[in-house]
Amino acid sequence: MVSINDDDSKKSKKDYDAIIEELEIELAKKQVTIQNLKEGIQDANNRVSDMVEKNSSLESRINEYELQDLAMKFGKFEKLKDDNKKLDHRVKVTKKHLDSAREYLKFTYVVILDMKNRSIFDRVFRRYPDSYHRYVNDLNQESDEN
Repeated sequence: MVSINDDDSKKSKKDYDAIIEELEIELAKKQVTIQNLKEGIQDANNRVSDMVEKNSSLESRINEYELQDLAMKFGKFEKLKDDNKKLDHRVKVTKKHLDSAREYLKFTYVVILDMKNRSIFDRVFRRYPDSYHRYVNDLNQESDEN
């Protein structure tokens, strides 16, 4: 780098022209370096903006997939809930039928015991216990309904 000292008063115009020329060359080099740095900064900024854009795109896709996953899980949950509701109903209906069958078995057991425990006179005179009459009435009502 060229410097100007106190001894410069002895220099001629040629010396100053040479110094100016050297300074202009040095300035041109510095300007080229500055331009290269500006281009590098611009490239880096472009890459950063591209990365930011890709990142936001990826985030939106991830959010979309997460929403789809939640929707699928919710759909499966709703299906399981519906299946559970159907099974609960089926259990209630089956329990009702089993309770009805249990009551019917108890009743027929009473009818059978009453028929077994009839006396000889009841058999000869064809007298039947009340439970048997109820049983026959129930059978007649069921056949009328069908």
